Amino acid sequence: MHSGRDGQREAMLKAMITARDARIDVLEKEVAALKTRLASTGIAPSEGGPLGENPRKVDPRPQRTVEIARVKRRTGEADRKRVPAQPGRQPVSNEAGEPSRASKAMLAGRSFLYVGGRDCQVVHLRRIASAFGANLIHHDGGLREAVSRIDNVLPSVDCVFCPIDCISHDACLRVKSGCKKWEKAFVPLRNGSKSSFEKALQTLSEESPDR
Repeated sequence: MHSGRDGQREAMLKAMITARDARIDVLEKEVAALKTRLASTGIAPSEGGPLGENPRKVDPRPQRTVEIARVKRRTGEADRKRVPAQPGRQPVSNEAGEPSRASKAMLAGRSFLYVGGRDCQVVHLRRIASAFGANLIHHDGGLREAVSRIDNVLPSVDCVFCPIDCISHDACLRVKSGCKKWEKAFVPLRNGSKSSFEKALQTLSEESPDR
């Protein structure tokens, strides 16, 4: 009785071992095929195992190609800087950053109103306007001066500038309504900096028709 059962158990174990060996052989073939596919796609397995627990992507592009692309971008930017001005159009500023003669001619004799901003910038803003040949009138936006004074100044100016970050809501509304009433140009500035005002004058000099 026992010998028969032992024979059956031994036969089952042999069958299981045979099946296991066959499965191992299949897995080894699959691993080899997977390694071949990974190698063809540029993914190299790490040293941690047969397949690598953390495969890393290998950049197929040579470093030389990347460097050439960077040089081309820099060269393209330099070429754009060397593009000559359009015929019949004078540059806005010279190499020293000062307004060109054409810009000064466009704004010469103009009078502008600047409402709001910082007191410490007023002297610099007037100097910038003067460089363009224009006169600048400043109103502090109601800090010390009466807001009603804006109505008295508007008829005598050509344009009004308002830095939106340095002006009260009431003063801004007063300027907008006054500009609409007297048909004056209203130019909002992103901030009260000197560069913001200077860029606005440059744009204005480009858009202004010959007087």
